[in-house]
Amino acid sequence: MSNNLSDGARGGTVCVTKGALAIGDGAKTGVAVPTTAIHYGIDGIAYATTTAATNKPLSAGVVQPADTTCLYLIMVDSNVAFTSVQGRPALNAKLVALADVVEWPEPSANKCCIGAVKIKTVAVTFTPGTTALDASGVTATYYNIVGGVPIKPLAA
Repeated sequence: MSNNLSDGARGGTVCVTKGALAIGDGAKTGVAVPTTAIHYGIDGIAYATTTAATNKPLSAGVVQPADTTCLYLIMVDSNVAFTSVQGRPALNAKLVALADVVEWPEPSANKCCIGAVKIKTVAVTFTPGTTALDASGVTATYYNIVGGVPIKPLAA
């Protein structure tokens, strides 16, 4: 379970403006970040992105098996470097049967989550940073995150 906001009197880590994530251009192996600034805070210190990123490939993870669904968090650090972290793949058949859920991965330390991509594979595998997000058999769904990573998992 993840909650980026601090319970103490000191600052938390939170994105405060919508990231407006979309598929990147070129190889389409990652997300595009908008031309408008994304404002966020890490440990109570405010930052903002200043330039658009046309393709930020998913930077971490192992090959996602065929017929699974998985979440990838998109994060930014204080140097405006974008990275990602992969969640646990869930079998599509178990999701349909309501026997599993798609869990949000834990964000990396000293990074702010600005969004996520849910990847569903059908009869193909998905290699983060290599497979195009619009490849045959791959369905990508984008989530913009403000206020911290959701606690409740996705049902499908």
